[in-house]
Amino acid sequence: MHPLLASSRHHPAPIWYDVIFTPSSKSVVDRKTRMPIPAHTLSQPATDPAKPDKLVLRSNKLPWPVVVHADGKIITNLDLLCAVHRTLSTRVTHREWEALGHGTHAQLKAARAYETRCKKLGGGWDGGVRRIDWLGEKTFLIGVEVDKSTGVGKLVFGKP
Repeated sequence: MHPLLASSRHHPAPIWYDVIFTPSSKSVVDRKTRMPIPAHTLSQPATDPAKPDKLVLRSNKLPWPVVVHADGKIITNLDLLCAVHRTLSTRVTHREWEALGHGTHAQLKAARAYETRCKKLGGGWDGGVRRIDWLGEKTFLIGVEVDKSTGVGKLVFGKP
């Protein structure tokens, strides 16, 4: 993974991105300085070696994969962030909502996150529960951990 995104248990990535918002210079910042990540960094390859076709990322917090496709010739950091935002902005289906279990802790957590998100955005109530609401309070992408044995990237989320 690109150093912007590469994370491990002992070495957090420098990225700090609230996935509620579309990736931009205001929403994608350095974890320590809170300064915007430069556009040239976002346009760099997300992987090494660079991947031209697709990248599949997973999270323990989500039942859906995030599939990243290149907007150009290679998958960039921005392509990855846009794919995360797009995937998590998708409205959940009735079946997905029911799969959490009626009245379960997971369903209540998602409902609270939906309310918090709509208040934070000043609207969106009519849009319903989104996949991002499965994250609860942990809406910040703080890195990608790659399992060296399988090569699978795991999205790491944290609280503000």
